[in-house]
Amino acid sequence: MTRVTRRALAGSLLLAPAIIPGLARAQAARPVRVGGGLFAEAPQFALAQERNLFGAAGLAPAVTNFPTGREAFEALIGGQVDLAMMAELPVVVGALRAQKFGVVSTLSRYKGMRIVTKKRDGAAPTLASLAGRKFGVTLGTNTHFMLMTELAAAGIRAEIVNIGPPDLIAALARGDVDAAAPFPNAYAGARRALGADYAEIPVTTYQPTYLLVASEPFARDVDVTGRFLSALLRAEAAMATETEAAQAAVAKLAGRAQNLEAVRAAWPDYDARITLDRPLLDLMEREGRWLAETGAARGASADPAVFRAAIAEAPLRAVSPDRVTLG
Repeated sequence: MTRVTRRALAGSLLLAPAIIPGLARAQAARPVRVGGGLFAEAPQFALAQERNLFGAAGLAPAVTNFPTGREAFEALIGGQVDLAMMAELPVVVGALRAQKFGVVSTLSRYKGMRIVTKKRDGAAPTLASLAGRKFGVTLGTNTHFMLMTELAAAGIRAEIVNIGPPDLIAALARGDVDAAAPFPNAYAGARRALGADYAEIPVTTYQPTYLLVASEPFARDVDVTGRFLSALLRAEAAMATETEAAQAAVAKLAGRAQNLEAVRAAWPDYDARITLDRPLLDLMEREGRWLAETGAARGASADPAVFRAAIAEAPLRAVSPDRVTLG
């Protein structure tokens, strides 16, 4: 009996080198603090979370959701998160301020931007017909940039009224403004609030680009950030044939912020692709010039080199070099 026990013990010791490293890897998953708050804008992240693709890459994300990209960016610069997801404008502002960070990939582009207004005499107004009227928008946001770009392209002027995001549609419904430029997550609520009076004007000059941005240490850490990107790329590949699963993962992550019906309705307007490309730099340069011209970045250089320096391409180039096409 004693001899058998010793043999069993010896056998277990022989197996230990094969078992223990696997246990050590599982226990040593690298914590990554992620600034979230994007849902349909970052479907790769939702699906990667749902399927534990980060865990398979030896990572343990801890997510803190932020109501705005600006707050997520401030947390990143302040060292409270390692990676953060946001639209591009906070990044442009950060580059103009010479803050330390790195854009490591795009997540998606949104093709459904619109200006919301009300029907007049039963008909939807055109942008030209609203010349000289009041437009509500939240100043200093990407929708502000969108609105000013769209008005300039149409060759018209308007009175701009600064209104916080939660109050834009209510102001439009009351008649305080004639049109509004809300964030995309307000479109469904605007349609419900305005009912039969709802009207929209499609935007042709701007597509928000949603980004994954790294703190300075994570921008330099090709291994850890590269593994994070690899998990997102695996999720993105699965999305090509598993759309319903990806939509369900987004809705689960979003909770009350975006139900499954809303995710499905918005899905066609998003072009989800992880990349670093020339159109991203072009957009950052445009926004940088706009901020400089409006005085929002007084004294800052809007030279293209400023924005090129804000791109940290090494992690994505290491795991998928064909996705880096900055030119």
